[in-house]
Amino acid sequence: MKIITALFTLLVLALPATANVQMQPNDKDVPLADAIRHANELFPDSQPLTEDEVIAAVKTIKLTNPDMKQVVYDAYTRVVKERVLPKGMYFNRITTWNTEYGRFQVDWMDLCLEGRVATTVEKQEALSKMPANMKVSGEVRVEGFEYRLRSRFIK
Repeated sequence: MKIITALFTLLVLALPATANVQMQPNDKDVPLADAIRHANELFPDSQPLTEDEVIAAVKTIKLTNPDMKQVVYDAYTRVVKERVLPKGMYFNRITTWNTEYGRFQVDWMDLCLEGRVATTVEKQEALSKMPANMKVSGEVRVEGFEYRLRSRFIK
């Protein structure tokens, strides 16, 4: 549940951001080189994302998230072991971050796992932990995860 809370907090902080683009979650496994090529086309950068950068970042995922669920960890380790972007995984780029201290230009690249649709019990549990004034529409997903591959603050 810590992961859901952490992801919810991250989502709330990122919601006011503008000019952010994300890929759609894959509907099948995609070779990592192809996924990175597509991400670099979608998110042009003077320092394109590389396979080595993605692999190195994913190898350290347990260091920064030691309590992550095994099913999530297994999905991310497929990136390293099989050199694929598994079904339901995608890249997300954030370029603007609005906070109570101002608006910041950032270059954040996340590797996201969509997760699965929650069961009725899981949905009720997740919704019960959210603030009362928060409204949720659509499906609720669990076992999703966002992992920051690149974090640069521009200004």
